[in-house]
Amino acid sequence: MQPNERLLRHPGLTPLWKSAEREHRAQQLTAVGLVTVGLLVAVLALRYSIWLPFAGALAATLGAFWLLRLLGRQPAAALQRDLRDHPERIVWVYGMVTERMPFGLNLMRSGVLYLYEDDGTVHDFSLRAEHLLLVTKTLNRLLPRAEFGYSEDRERKYRGELTPQHRNRWPLSGKK
Repeated sequence: MQPNERLLRHPGLTPLWKSAEREHRAQQLTAVGLVTVGLLVAVLALRYSIWLPFAGALAATLGAFWLLRLLGRQPAAALQRDLRDHPERIVWVYGMVTERMPFGLNLMRSGVLYLYEDDGTVHDFSLRAEHLLLVTKTLNRLLPRAEFGYSEDRERKYRGELTPQHRNRWPLSGKK
């Protein structure tokens, strides 16, 4: 078994796989809801208007098309395959924790993990804040070439906004 294969089975990445599957299920349920609402509008609005059934049928058709596309995808398996076969494509990984504190009471903490690929594609995964550090540390072992942590310079670099004036941000004093 390859070292990457062993790390992919590490329990520290389980929240990442669950997040990908949860997002996929939410999209599927949204597509089913769109089909259902579209069909209900198409059937129930027949006697009131000629345009509402058309709009409902269009919504149901688009929802069915979206659902068919989603049924053929397995995002967690695709992410595992990409991390196993092409780990060098991930160039930057960082996590952000959001705390909601109305009136100074810490009511909710949530985390988002961002993975940037070398072609500019960004993947984001919603994780519990407690799991974010564990997933990031495990990915750090899995992706040795990737940069970890957020900084404004990295954001400019990976968004393609790094200009010559940003590269020479801290010129050496006394040299011209």
